[in-house]
Parts: sequence; structure tokens; C-alpha cells
Amino acid sequence: MRAATWFIACWFSVSLTACGDNVRGAISIDTPAAWQPAFAEFVALTPYGGLTLGTAGDYRIQLAEDSALGSEAYRLESGGTDTIVVRANGVLGAQYGAAAALEALGFRFRHPFDAFVPAVPELVAAEIDGVVHAPQIRVRGMQLHTLHPIEGYYAFWEPTPGSTNDAHRIIDWLVKNRGNFLQWVSLDDILDPVRHEKWKVFTRELIDYAHMRGIRVGLNLQLFGASNLQLAFDLVDKSPDVTPIADQIAARLPLITKDLPFDVYDLSFGEFFNADPATFISSVNEVKNQLDVLAPAAEMHAVIHVGADQVVTYMGEELLYYFLVKFADPEIIHDVHSTMFYNLFETTSGAYHHESFSEHRDYLLAQICSGKPGSYFPETAYWVAFDNSVPQFFPIYVHNRWLDLDQIRKQAPCPTPLDQHLLFSSGWEWGYWLHDVTALRASYELPAAPSELVDHAFGRDLAPATPAVLTLIELQRTYLHFGDLVAYIAGRDLAIDAGRQLGIVSQPDRVTYADLVAGADVTEFRTDVMLPLEAYANALDAVGREIAASELPTSTWGDELRDGIEIDQLRTRFVIETYEAVLAHLAGDDAAAIGHADAAARLMERGQIVVTRRHGDLHDTHRRRLLDAASTANPNQTFYQFGYLYMADTLCYWQRELVQVEGVLSRTSMPPPGCVFP
Repeated sequence: MRAATWFIACWFSVSLTACGDNVRGAISIDTPAAWQPAFAEFVALTPYGGLTLGTAGDYRIQLAEDSALGSEAYRLESGGTDTIVVRANGVLGAQYGAAAALEALGFRFRHPFDAFVPAVPELVAAEIDGVVHAPQIRVRGMQLHTLHPIEGYYAFWEPTPGSTNDAHRIIDWLVKNRGNFLQWVSLDDILDPVRHEKWKVFTRELIDYAHMRGIRVGLNLQLFGASNLQLAFDLVDKSPDVTPIADQIAARLPLITKDLPFDVYDLSFGEFFNADPATFISSVNEVKNQLDVLAPAAEMHAVIHVGADQVVTYMGEELLYYFLVKFADPEIIHDVHSTMFYNLFETTSGAYHHESFSEHRDYLLAQICSGKPGSYFPETAYWVAFDNSVPQFFPIYVHNRWLDLDQIRKQAPCPTPLDQHLLFSSGWEWGYWLHDVTALRASYELPAAPSELVDHAFGRDLAPATPAVLTLIELQRTYLHFGDLVAYIAGRDLAIDAGRQLGIVSQPDRVTYADLVAGADVTEFRTDVMLPLEAYANALDAVGREIAASELPTSTWGDELRDGIEIDQLRTRFVIETYEAVLAHLAGDDAAAIGHADAAARLMERGQIVVTRRHGDLHDTHRRRLLDAASTANPNQTFYQFGYLYMADTLCYWQRELVQVEGVLSRTSMPPPGCVFP
């Protein structure tokens, strides 16, 4: 039961001013008339029956225009024991300040569909600090990666009244976490005229709503169909020998520009496959030329993806394929991407065959110091077989997203700040809301340490978990990141294994069970992998004991943290047992091998209990749409015909590994599940 249930029930059964003995609960927001439309939505989408517009609350938030403050800045001042004065320059800063005032009363805007509401609001006077809070990065927001079947896909791509409501809630949540930009990815189902018409009406409403709240919006699209692996909307599908590229772009670009006032169009180029450099540059420029006519007020961006094997030569220079954008129209803004929890300054363990993203770091810093708007586009979840789909709780993202911003500021060879910070967001369950909330806050005001971000996000109710989660972050940095063990904790599906045979690598590679059978060095494997895995597992067990001994409440939020740490423990022990089974088999000890395989099976059973429990209490309010295969009742236009937690719900990656091990032991002849399709 949600923490606010008792309070809401009491609230509506008794009165709007008292609940129990001398409890003060009503909160009013007094706003200038010009800001009232935005604040009517701000109030309506805060799940607290005691919040109203006006002046009648036990606690009053009084908004005041202050033109002396910078754009999107705010200051909180005390207006007495029961009044918080919010001074701001503009409606967006005013909304930030009002959110901060509610936070001082105990609210936390953690998940778009599930804000934390205190049972009884209580003002912490120290949080009314009189300090001017101002954005340190001009553009702060995220791309909802709607090519994945995540919450944002259903909210921003399926045209239904329920989707509209969910999209409004996401926009409201972005505002309350100090963001000012939201982007999503277009899919190719809108090539169907019937779907396009419904989508266009639906999308126009979302754009207008976002603008009313002060949020700029963008749409990501893909250039070349040949590198389009995930059903994205693309502009060029045919050979230029059949239809000139300019004509292909002209045929499709109006579908996403006519009567749709997006502020940004962000061009992507797929993964793993290159186009001819001259064709690439001329095509990018053609998109820019046509956008200048069709959407002259919009910015054009281009994604600088990763891929160390994608090297081309152009104008006598050898460079990464995606860096070719630097030869295109100089008005295009470059969104420099990084993947998974990796950052621009430390090892990447072979992800996309990169040992580090230093080339992307240098490219970004060169953009910043050339006077162009520097834009950084990191991930807060990778999803496919890596983190929340396994599932794993990976708060390491909090630290590494903070570290990027800290080091960009410290290592840039010029005083120009980063202009734009855009998060690649791919799901919020299993604690992944924490990654987006903390990264958004860090892009508004960067604290001295990431612990401050966790402290604030956890608030009063989750404070007992803060030390354990901070310890977990350091363990994941030590063992998973720098120790390269994430390749073993992550899952692998059939496509990843098949890609490996072709030299196509996305997530870091590992020594597989088959590699060991084929003769990989067992002694080296034990030293480099098994011993550190055992050390990580032991350290996780200590974190689990710390959480169990804490005063963490029994609630959706507290249980989510407990479940996340427990699934981390079980997954690590499961991986150890599967590898021990293979190693024992290779050593000729089949009895021990069977014992380890059976232990792995028991751990998977325990993991299923945790997953079932967690998936019975999701923050998402739509029951099983994130867990089940797509259907008529649960439509899905993405490549993935299931909700993003489907493989987590079935523990498919665990099952695949256990069947592979059983095959090595000759205990089964069944093929392992592919974990690509339901």
C-alpha cells in the first residue's frame, strides 16, 4: 500500500484542514495570473489531495516574479512559520521553486507515475535557504528511447487518452526535477497514413502541452534505412540510383514537420553499418537544407554514436564514422553519445570495441571550446541484456553520470560550460528512476559529490538506505566497472552471441562456457574472473545484511531497494555456480559439477521469487504491460514485441545460461532459449 493511502483516506473522510490531532496538511500555491495555467497542471498532477491553488492552506507557497533573477532560476525565502516565498524569473523557474518548496515539506518526485507523498507534510526550515538556485547547463533533459518498449513508448507513441495523461505526467515530472527539454524517437509505423493521422493529432497536443509548461521538445529520426535495426522512422530507404536521396528526404520529412512545431530534430545514423563518407555528409546537409524550409524555427542535431571498428578516411583524415558530422553544416549541434554506465574519462572494457570513450570526450571538448554548443548524450539504462532487463540494480549510473559532468567542467581547456545535457532514458523500474532524477538534478546544479544526489532523492523515508547504496555504488565501480566483471553479471541473448561470431560487439565481451570447453586458460580465468566474482558476492552479502538491519520502511520504495540488492546478490552467486559447474566438469569431477548446476537452479528459483514480488508492486500503473508480450490489448510498434521487463520477468538470461551449462554437462539436449523474442 502506498505511503499516502492512510493520509488521503483520512483527508477526504474528515476535512481539508485537519487529520488527527493538530495535524497541518493543506498546502496552497498562490500564483500570479500569468502562471496559473501551468500551475493548474502542476497541482493536478501532484498526487496529494490537500494541494490547491489559492491562499487557504496550512502551508502556503507564495510565488513572486523577480526579474533580477536569471532565466529558470529561483530562490526560496521564509515568509513566516507557515509560508514559503518562491521568487523566480519566468514560469519554469517558478515551477522549479514550487517543487523545491514541496520537497522542503517532504515530497519527492521520484517516478513520473508515483511521486512520494509524505503522510504528514512537515517543513524543514533549513531547506528554505534564501540561496539563488540557477541552472549550470542551459539545456537539461532526456530522450525517452521509444524504440524500446518502455513506459515512455506507451506514453508518447500510442495515441490514446490514457497515453496523453501519462505523457502529461512525464512532462510534469521532468519539470519538477529541473528539466527543460524532452525528446522521443519516431517509429516507422507512421508511414501508414491512417496511423500517421492519429499520431499527428496526438503528438500536436503533447507538443502544445509541453510548451505551455515551459518545456522544449524534440524528435529523433534516422537517416539511412540500411542501418536501421529497430524500426525507427527513417528518411532514406532506397538506393540513390533508384530514387535520388533528396527526393526520398522530401517525401518523408513533411510527415514529421507539417503542423508539428518541434523545437529540435535530432538525426541518428544507426549502429554497426557505415555509408560512403561523401554520401553521408551530403545527405546530412540535405536534411538540414530541407528542415530550414519546413521547420525554420527548429534546431537540427546529430548523434555522435560509438563504435571503434567504424573507421573511415575522408579528406585525408582517418576518423570514426560518426565524426563525419563535423564536415557537415556548422549550424548542426552534435550530441556526443556514450553507452551503458560508462563515462568519457574511464575504461569502457571493450564496449563497442572501445577501451575508453576518450575520442568522444576529446570531440566534445573540442566542440565546447570552438564556441559551438557542446551537447552530451549519455545513458541512464542500456536495457537490452545488460541491466534492468537481467534484472540488476545498478546505482553505479548515479556516480558515473555525476563524474562526467564534474570532469567535463574540470578538464575542458576553456572556460566555456557544457551547453546541453541529454539523457538516454530506457526504463524506470528496479530503481532506475534514481538515475534520471539524480542526473537531471546534477545538470541543474552539480554538487560536490554524488552522495548528495542520493541523499536528496532518498529524502526522509529512504535515508536509512543511503549508506548501503553508496557502498553498493563503490563496489560496482570496483568490480563491475574497473574489474570488468559486468560482462558476467549482464546477460547475453542469441543475437549477442551471433554478433560475436561476426565481430559485432556492443556490451563488453566475456569468456563464455563454450570458450572454457574449447580450451580457454582455466588458471587465468580463476584468477581474473572467479576470485573477483567471489569477492564481489561476499561484499554484496554484507550490503544485504546492512539493508536488512536498517530502519528502511516497508513500502514500495523501501521494498524496491531491498529487492534490487537481493537480486544483485542472487545473480552474482548464480553466475559463480554456473561457471563452477563447467570448471568442475572440465576437471573431471562430474559430481561437483552437478552439485554446482543444481545450486545455480536453486538460486534462479530464489531470483524468480524476488522478481515476481517486485513485479507485483511496480510504480507503473498499467499492470503487466511492461512484463508481457505485445498483444491487441497491449500494442507495440517497436521491434521488441514485449514490455521491456519481459526477459527480467521470466529470468530468460538466467535460463539461457543454465541450459547452456546443462548442455555442457550432457544433462540436456534442448536448445537454450534465445531471449530475443517471446
